[in-house]
Amino acid sequence: MLNRAVIAALSVMMLVACAQMGGTAGQSAIAVKDAWARPVTVDMGDKPMSMGGNPESGHGMHGGVMKPMSAAYMLIENSGSAADRLIGATGDVAETFEVHLTREQNGMMVMEKLKDGVEVPARGTLVLKPASYHIMLIGVKRDLKVGDKFRLTLKFQSGKEVPVDVTVREP
Repeated sequence: MLNRAVIAALSVMMLVACAQMGGTAGQSAIAVKDAWARPVTVDMGDKPMSMGGNPESGHGMHGGVMKPMSAAYMLIENSGSAADRLIGATGDVAETFEVHLTREQNGMMVMEKLKDGVEVPARGTLVLKPASYHIMLIGVKRDLKVGDKFRLTLKFQSGKEVPVDVTVREP
């Protein structure tokens, strides 16, 4: 009888220790650092733009309509023992948020939406940065000036939602 009590107590202590170390077996433990976004002016006025636009500079075409855009970047750390996937974001600063990748293809930079998101490896890091992975803010609703702050909520495949404070700054 005493052995069962000792085993039960040890089991509880092990579960508490696992939770304090970043999650129980098979879970992700997400932390976000250095979140920032590019500035953008919503009133485009009579600025000339090409049909393709340049989303990473603040404006571009999306669905055939010229919309103000920005991009958010950050460092996402997963100290857990299971990988997770960043699949999207929400917030009130833009109409739509998408996980994108900018990469070189045939000597040109191309940007693609990652409909399945991007993996954050177990005990690893995902870096969102210019000319790489980023979160596109499409249809930005207000000016984003250097020094402004806004909140995004990152969404992960595991069901986790992580609120992130983002600061607007120059790249």
